[in-house]
Amino acid sequence: MFSSGDGFPSSFMVRRPGQPFGFGGFGAEVIFRRKELIRTALFVRKEGPAYLRYMAINDIWSMLTDFITNSYWCLLGEAFGVPFNHSYADQLSDGAKTQLAELIAASPIFNPVEELTVYPLVPIRVAADFDSDPFFLIAPGSLRDGIPPDIDPSRIVPGQFPPTANWEGRREAPNSWLGVRSPVLQASRKMKAAILGALGLTPLPRYRYMFSGRAMFGGRCTLSGGCAISFGEPHTPPAMDDICITAVDHEWLEILASKLLAPERVVRRQIHALEYFYRAWFLDPPDRFPVLCMALDAVFGEANHATQAVVDGVRNLIGEQVPDQRLRALMDLRAAVIHGGAPDVYDSRKYARYYDAYDADPIRDLELVVARCLRKLVFRDTLKVHSDPHAEVIEAAQARGRFPKKLSGHTIIDEED
Repeated sequence: MFSSGDGFPSSFMVRRPGQPFGFGGFGAEVIFRRKELIRTALFVRKEGPAYLRYMAINDIWSMLTDFITNSYWCLLGEAFGVPFNHSYADQLSDGAKTQLAELIAASPIFNPVEELTVYPLVPIRVAADFDSDPFFLIAPGSLRDGIPPDIDPSRIVPGQFPPTANWEGRREAPNSWLGVRSPVLQASRKMKAAILGALGLTPLPRYRYMFSGRAMFGGRCTLSGGCAISFGEPHTPPAMDDICITAVDHEWLEILASKLLAPERVVRRQIHALEYFYRAWFLDPPDRFPVLCMALDAVFGEANHATQAVVDGVRNLIGEQVPDQRLRALMDLRAAVIHGGAPDVYDSRKYARYYDAYDADPIRDLELVVARCLRKLVFRDTLKVHSDPHAEVIEAAQARGRFPKKLSGHTIIDEED
């Protein structure tokens, strides 16, 4: 902060706490220097509360400059009307700096107020509600139990989106609610992606990317004193069969809740891998392949030995279940796509070689490897693949000889395993 010179000027009215707008005040201007302010924002992002790591530097920049303009009253005695050409750091006494430090320590930047954002889900049903500090996953009728205490329950209509009683526009009926508690919407969206990425691990592999033409919708409603509502893109693909969450799933959901805001780098990489898996859920096979590669890189990759690190990480995690030579062939295809050898996996000669050598789709094989690694690494094998919703029909067809006994063909890992 400077009183003159080059930088970004910010002009504002100085008011003491509790003083209403339009009730006088002093006009002041501060010059913020870009390089120093960026370093400050980076420091706050690294050392501050976990939610800041989900935010862009420009947003943290704005939070910091807003804090200064709102707190400038405590600097009036030493900086207002006093000409100086050096920085505020050199101008202010230790007492003034301490007062400013105490104010920022008590500010919403370091003591954020959490907001609840609820997302309507279509192909996910909840038979047993799950609730934790960072998020909940509940049936539609349970929404009133999860709203903040300052929201009047009579204003909430749990079976519709938007879930507000006075809404007169378009209405949709969700099959479940995902609620995320976070100080900022950016963090809520990132957490939502990781949670839904984990949910994408629950269907049998042959159903994960089997989509229907069912009607879908999306949006969000943030509840914090009032309601902020918007419609948007669906939060999941139109899965052919609903994913049903039961009490059996609560163990791995608890693990996920404990990791969502964990500061450890190794845990953050696991959450990033779930976000990549979520992104891949929506994509066609050739577009899905590089994103699934990124999910593996997120947990196993190293800057200088990425391919070997991924091979070693997969082998150490799931062992002999994956043949070494076949895994290396799959990673060679990954290297070709990621490092510019082919803009599309189908364009790579290694795609055809893999298919010829193993009589299997390498994209399918990569899906199986990534899903197995995430279930084992992130959830310590507590996340069990859900049973086949069509098991009885398949068994009857197999008994009549109209369906093969083994459905996974020549995949790198047995889909039923």
